[in-house]
Amino acid sequence: MKIRGLSYQNGIFYIGKQHISCAYHEKGMLKSWLKPIGGRTILTMMKQIMWSMPIWFKFLTFTYIGLIFVPKIIAIWHPIGWNGMPLYSIFYLMFGTHFLFPNELKKYHGAEHKVFSDKGVIRRPRMFQIKKASITNRYCSTNAVVIYFMSVLVGAAVLFGLTRQASTSLEMASYSGLILVPVVQRLMNVKKFTWLRKVILSISYWLQIHVTTTEPERTHLMASIESYRRLASKEFPERLIVRKPTSKKEEKQMAIVDVTVIPIGTESPSVSKYVAEIQEVLKSYDDKIKYQLTPMSTLIEGELPILFEVIQAIHEVPFKHGLKRVATNIRIDDRRDKPSTMEGKLEAVKAHLREVSKELTENETDDSK
Repeated sequence: MKIRGLSYQNGIFYIGKQHISCAYHEKGMLKSWLKPIGGRTILTMMKQIMWSMPIWFKFLTFTYIGLIFVPKIIAIWHPIGWNGMPLYSIFYLMFGTHFLFPNELKKYHGAEHKVFSDKGVIRRPRMFQIKKASITNRYCSTNAVVIYFMSVLVGAAVLFGLTRQASTSLEMASYSGLILVPVVQRLMNVKKFTWLRKVILSISYWLQIHVTTTEPERTHLMASIESYRRLASKEFPERLIVRKPTSKKEEKQMAIVDVTVIPIGTESPSVSKYVAEIQEVLKSYDDKIKYQLTPMSTLIEGELPILFEVIQAIHEVPFKHGLKRVATNIRIDDRRDKPSTMEGKLEAVKAHLREVSKELTENETDDSK
């Protein structure tokens, strides 16, 4: 299923066939929603995008639009000698804002691309792998930006060579460039136009790396993953299934970890709600690990690579609630000379206790004689 992404200053939208999902940060907390595609949802998107943009961006945008339309409106009642910037200048704003993305938007844009580029199941425990994915996207809207401005430049140059009228050539090229964008995008998928695809993508990838995206941080990746999963759970849940490998593996080497996750900066001294949520996260790994909650920590048994994945997942839980600092204490018991399990360790201790008890009983019997 083909889906599209749209990043903005506070988060990321993913647009599917029938629904739109969004995950965004508000006052340090990650929030999300999933809505059917429709007028109200589009208005919600526009509102979130508009209010999130920095003041300088809003000022620049409204000033630019004002220079196009305000002189034309004033001229209706009183000629002022200048009719404002030409109407086609609005297209330069539409496509040109890619070159003016604020820093946070660039990071969310990068997180969006990494989710699209990753080949595995999109989920939080795989955040480190997703972060390593490519920051370029074959279907990024930057392609349309490249196509439009290339069309304007080439079209204006050709028309000027034919007409020798600069303003008319630029106007015609600006309007025709808008029509050429979807046409060229279709041609990029035709084998005969492989050369065209290579030219456009080479420029687009350079812009994506150096202009329109920045390496995302953990918070940006969390929003991208959350938004993607909200949409996937509704429209393509099969992409969220973690499939077990069918090939025969070597004998599993099990380890045991003792984990304590300590959220710092909570409003209450009680942390039971975080512990409860951590247990819910552990339930999602029921087929891979064994775990046991104790009054002071949680014991987890499993293969070491899986345990590290699980530790990363439960370490993220307090951050979901807006906390800025978490201390996680980990002790690992990894025995390689023979299999080691939680039940086995307990049984070994119990066996020693039985032997001690037996010896004491025998000693008491001998003394009685």
